[in-house]
Amino acid sequence: MAAVIYSSFIALCLATLCSTGTIPNRPALPTQTNQIQPSNADSKSPGRRIMHPAFANAGRSPGLEIWRIENFEPVAYPKNNYGKFYSGDSFIVLNTVQTKDKKLSWDVHFWLGSETSVDEAGAAAILTVQLDDLLNGGPVQHREVQDHESQLFLSYFKNGVRYEQGGIASSFKHVEINAQGEKRLFQVKGKRNVRVRQVNLSVSSMNKGDCFILDAGNEIYVYVGAQAKRVEKLKAISAANQIRDQDHNDEFSSDADKGSFFDILGSGSPGQVPDESTAEEDGAFETTDANSVTLYKVSDASGSLKIDPISQKPLRQEMLNSQDCFILDTGSGIYVWVGRGATQKEKTDSLIKAQEFLRSKKYPAWTQIHRIVEGAESAPFKQYFATWRDVGMSHTRLVRSALGYDSDNSEFDVDDVDSVLKTLKEKGGRAIGFMPDNGRNELSEITVYSSVPGTNDVQKEKTSYTESLPLKSHNAYVITYNYHDKNDETGTLVYVWEGVKAANANEYAFEDALALAVGENAILVRTVQNHEPRHFLKMFKGKLFTIVNNTPTVPQLFHIRGTDADDVHAYETKADSSSLSSSDVYVLFVHNEDKAFIWIGLGASEFEKNAAEDLFKSVWPSVALSTVEEGAEPDEFWEHLNGEGIYDRSLSEKSAPILEPRLFHCRLINNKIKVEEIMHFEQADLDFEDVMLMDTGDEIYLWVGSGASAEENGRILDIAKKYIAFEPTDRTIDTVTVVRISQDYEPHVFKRMFPSWEKGYWENIPTYEDVRKKVDEDNERIEDNDV
Repeated sequence: MAAVIYSSFIALCLATLCSTGTIPNRPALPTQTNQIQPSNADSKSPGRRIMHPAFANAGRSPGLEIWRIENFEPVAYPKNNYGKFYSGDSFIVLNTVQTKDKKLSWDVHFWLGSETSVDEAGAAAILTVQLDDLLNGGPVQHREVQDHESQLFLSYFKNGVRYEQGGIASSFKHVEINAQGEKRLFQVKGKRNVRVRQVNLSVSSMNKGDCFILDAGNEIYVYVGAQAKRVEKLKAISAANQIRDQDHNDEFSSDADKGSFFDILGSGSPGQVPDESTAEEDGAFETTDANSVTLYKVSDASGSLKIDPISQKPLRQEMLNSQDCFILDTGSGIYVWVGRGATQKEKTDSLIKAQEFLRSKKYPAWTQIHRIVEGAESAPFKQYFATWRDVGMSHTRLVRSALGYDSDNSEFDVDDVDSVLKTLKEKGGRAIGFMPDNGRNELSEITVYSSVPGTNDVQKEKTSYTESLPLKSHNAYVITYNYHDKNDETGTLVYVWEGVKAANANEYAFEDALALAVGENAILVRTVQNHEPRHFLKMFKGKLFTIVNNTPTVPQLFHIRGTDADDVHAYETKADSSSLSSSDVYVLFVHNEDKAFIWIGLGASEFEKNAAEDLFKSVWPSVALSTVEEGAEPDEFWEHLNGEGIYDRSLSEKSAPILEPRLFHCRLINNKIKVEEIMHFEQADLDFEDVMLMDTGDEIYLWVGSGASAEENGRILDIAKKYIAFEPTDRTIDTVTVVRISQDYEPHVFKRMFPSWEKGYWENIPTYEDVRKKVDEDNERIEDNDV
């Protein structure tokens, strides 16, 4: 029997894998013959392609299905072996997910071992196309290569992915089950989604930053590196559990001689284990030159397929033609986009062309390839486009939040959600998903930070809020607000507003705001001038205006926007005709003449026109206001704007893609950010020992666990900056709203992005010490049963 022992060293409790939930089985699809099915004479679509009988019931229920390629045929892989892959083989992995509206979606991966044959790899690719056809072209296809799998692929295997030598078609033989006396050393690599790879049986293969598993045939030992954190330790336990279950028929004994690990290893001692590995961490955020992102068109119009470059950044959705296929080269991976009207040859050959593209670019053979179909684009794909509109997608979560609804159960009576969302994004402020309440409570005291001219000093002054208070570009402001939503959830927000010319005043303000938020367990929100979130606008009750020139001696031009009485805002922009847009309203204020022009663009709303009048009458009641319609401007108007020039006359704005929330595990190591995405995330993925980053598009949430280090806590803005700097969108740290949240003080707007939320969750999760104790108890029980 095989014992499981770990170092520190202690015997492990190895739990069995949880089964994946399923929906009731439906009848199997008809098994296809070995001939391509003829199309109906009246049908424009081609006949069905060959379907292998092994796929007959594939993708009919939620869950994971795996086939190994054996003699070029797909053979169902035993479920108890899921997660164990052989370097000499190729596999097909299908993951089926059921959405809230009971629809099924699929991701299909063909996995290529490092020693797999070219023929087997080709068979896996062809069979993946067959499986895709069976599911009517719905799946997203992924090409995975050993040691370089996507985070999505790794996320399917909660106990980790383990590589074994051997393969069906190779000269190697698979490791025999429960081989007595055979010793193997495995490295457990990764923080969340782990890979378990066999390494040389030597202390030199180890390090203090990772965990290692020693399978000695009769015993299984787990070495826990001194620098390993709780999650890494538990992942190592799960990996050892899987080795026991898969290779030792669930048998183990209780021999737990703590001094025997290095004796059995055959070399070294605890003191000889090297320090943490200097190799790059698995899951590290891959940095690329953002400007190198290129879109290519794949076409067979001339009778032979060819690939032509279309554009580099910025990319726009309209560059994608439904009649064609495209390749998006991100520098760190390849996306193949297939239009609905693409020819059958373009569809089936798109992956082949992508692999040819890799070779022509001399990219590594393991470069990831993802094939997606029009209408099913993922957030990682859409983020490369500066503009994107999801036709027919309601995004009701965002609209509920933006309109002040604080519960998904609230009555929601909006006929055209897409139209409402478009208006909100264009006119109603940034970060429309961040609405802790409706913003109608009174503002608390405001602290103003001003740089002292000619010095590095900053003056700090507290003031009371007044409706005529402008926010000035040379200042920074810390504003405290107590929120109270419709669910009776209460809390404190600490906003830090940074002026575009405030220099070191911004740094002082942020440091004070962070200290205040940490001390009061408040939510810290950082926003920069002209990029204010919708909730910030609502707090000012439609009276917010921001200025660039503190003591203006020249005309000032203000851009007016808003969707209701509480979110109207005016911000100063360059007093030049090029600043105008036909979709909006502007106010041109001429100081030395004590008058102002309200310019009404052809596409501006009547509401914004009236809002401009009301706002500036309240701010400058003695100023003479006159209305100017676009196209009927007097010469005097243009004279104050350097003459009539070219400006944006389009009547619709192109908005950035609305991205689904994505969760990342973040760490700062040697001033570099290490980021690992967590797919299909849930509350349990929030690690209380670290900082987690939630990217929702306009908002970057930084969730700080109670066990996060002081350095990580104090450098949350650095984490956000480094993340934004290396991800592919056109966002900057100043155009997003950064929100810091403390564990156990999460607002509803954050919690609603998880499938479920349990209050007090972290009080009940077992510690590593709890697991160790349970292991000892289970080993004693099993030993007693063996006597």
